[in-house]
Amino acid sequence: MKKNLFSNNVWALIPARSGSKGIKNKNLQKIGKDTLVAKTIKISKKCKFIQRIFLSTDSEKIKKEGLKHNVEIPFLRSKKNSRDKSTDYDVVNEFLNKIKKIEKIIPKYILYLRPTSPFRNASVIDKAIKKIKSLNNYDSLVSVHAMNEPVHKKFYVKNKKLKPIFSYLDIDKANEPRQNFTTTYTANGYLDIIKIKNVLDKKKYLNKNCYPFIVPETIDIDNKFDLKLANFFNKKKYV
Repeated sequence: MKKNLFSNNVWALIPARSGSKGIKNKNLQKIGKDTLVAKTIKISKKCKFIQRIFLSTDSEKIKKEGLKHNVEIPFLRSKKNSRDKSTDYDVVNEFLNKIKKIEKIIPKYILYLRPTSPFRNASVIDKAIKKIKSLNNYDSLVSVHAMNEPVHKKFYVKNKKLKPIFSYLDIDKANEPRQNFTTTYTANGYLDIIKIKNVLDKKKYLNKNCYPFIVPETIDIDNKFDLKLANFFNKKKYV
């Protein structure tokens, strides 16, 4: 088996499977004139520091949409790694193991851009790429934004009773004003950047040391309400 060479390049990988329970054909839904897949490809092409753009899909329809916008699709993703419970690691691992059989030189970084986050800015993506390249002791970078309420104020239901997420808090403590708690953050799907050694050597996706890249709150489309909201914002040019 040939040994691959590694460059300091960044390849964008856009994961777009066919199945979606919340919205049928979600990745082909439109925001304005463009599908979610098309919007992601177009913003990728505006970035200065992305050398190549790939689409990972199990769908011939999504493949056709990708090829229409001149993205690379050297193979279809397996159905095994296109299920509801398939992980980001599964998707990237399959891509890397297939692409390293085709390409002699593979990149140090994968920029993972989910189509469900349609309101991106190329300069923000470029800033994130420059950041991860400047960090020596990090395995990955993930976009996050501050939560409106800290996670300490979240609850679950057990035996028809409201229970704080954190067992060390009683319900009155968890109900205190948000200002009494530290700020917490949520990953928002804007972007992930991983070093591929995480996947090939460590069998991990983000691995241990992940840099929090803070961005403004953004829409990550998961259901029909999110889609309607995204189209409303796009029409009103709020984004």
